[in-house]
Formats: sequence, C-alpha cells, structure tokens
Amino acid sequence: MAGDDVIATGEGKYRVWGGEDNDTFKTLDGGKGFMKIMDFEAGDSITFCGCASTRIEQRGKNAWIVKNDDVKAVVKGVTAADLQIDFDQAIITMVADPLA
Repeated sequence: MAGDDVIATGEGKYRVWGGEDNDTFKTLDGGKGFMKIMDFEAGDSITFCGCASTRIEQRGKNAWIVKNDDVKAVVKGVTAADLQIDFDQAIITMVADPLA
C-alpha cells in the first residue's frame, strides 16, 4: 500500500500493513477479532470506540490494545510506552519525540 491508507478488518484475526505515509487502522467495535499491525510508525493512528475500558498493555515485545477482555489490536514491535491514548478523540498514536 502507498499513501495515507485506512485499514479496517472484520471479525477474525488479520495481519495488516499500512506502508508509507500516515495510515489509520480502524479497530472492530463489537464482534470478535483483532488486527496485528505489522508496521505502525510515527504519523499512523489507531481508531477505537473511545470507551474508558480500552487500555494499552505490554505483552512481550508488542503493545496490545484491549477493551475489557477483548483484544482489539496488537502493535508489533512497539512498546506500550511508545503509544498514547486520547479518549476524547478515540485515537491512539505514537508518543511525540521531543528531540525530533
């Protein structure tokens, strides 16, 4: 993929890539399933329900986006500390690097 892509999946488990530029990964609201984001980087975002029960967890080498007990996304090779969650805008992004 190239350009600013919007990637959404249905029920099930999917590996997804956004490619270059600023991509938006849309998590499934309701239903069972999650996406494994293989190339999340600065400028990309993950949209979610905005629910207060959504959290970011560190599991192994990956950050997991979880709502209650339901996994919504796994962000490969990214730590939970690298992500910030904005409940008002229902979006998850990389923490800005103050030295960049």
